Amino acid sequence: MLFHIEADIDYAALGDRRDGLLRAEWAATERLIADGAAIGDWRKADGSGIIAVWDLPDRVTLDAILSGLPPAPYFARLLVTELREHPLLPAGRLAAEPAAPPEPRNAR
Repeated sequence: MLFHIEADIDYAALGDRRDGLLRAEWAATERLIADGAAIGDWRKADGSGIIAVWDLPDRVTLDAILSGLPPAPYFARLLVTELREHPLLPAGRLAAEPAAPPEPRNAR
């Protein structure tokens, strides 16, 4: 199941723990990448947090991972959206070619 994750992080609240927490976050993300769960992670250009797309078995697994991340106590906002494949790109950008368009319902 694909999930779009948008997290705003209160970096000011990290204080002198910032560097250590960010290193721990990077290590956790590297594990998710190695496991094939993290498809993409981006930092917001305004520096307020991250946007990610992860592939996990279910929401329970996602919630367990998110709550265990080192910066989790500092999430100022967390928005998770379940994603479904789009018929034009059934495998996202990795699709070799778009799927055929659906047949019109009442074509005459």
